[in-house]
Amino acid sequence: MKTILTIFSVVTSYALLTFCALGAPANYAIADDATINGKGQDGECFDYALSLSSRLAANGIHGRLIFYRWHIRNTSITGSHVLVQYRLPNGSEWIVDNEIPHPKRVPAEATPMQLVFLLSGDASAPVDVELQDGLNHLSYF
Repeated sequence: MKTILTIFSVVTSYALLTFCALGAPANYAIADDATINGKGQDGECFDYALSLSSRLAANGIHGRLIFYRWHIRNTSITGSHVLVQYRLPNGSEWIVDNEIPHPKRVPAEATPMQLVFLLSGDASAPVDVELQDGLNHLSYF
């Protein structure tokens, strides 16, 4: 009897996990996929953004890439980054990059600069940010 209960428990757990995965919203199901090139890998934001935007577009979800350069104040540390902003068929907008585990919902009328700080979670960080507008005008998918 104990073996039957164990098997039942395992099968039930598997069924619940499968149902939850299939029922995940598109913004999580696609953007959370660990097999997307660059996901969770330092320095791979561009590969992730290209791979994710291609996969989103293939699923009828469109958006844009937002490119920016950053500089940590009072240091020589600089870099560049790209994030993905997209809109679901229900009208909700989301942002994600290769460094965060899940997409974040975008507030209505948010500017690209506000999205950069929303992504980081700290608007008061000692970082200067410059949008790369030349690239941003061409980055819709």
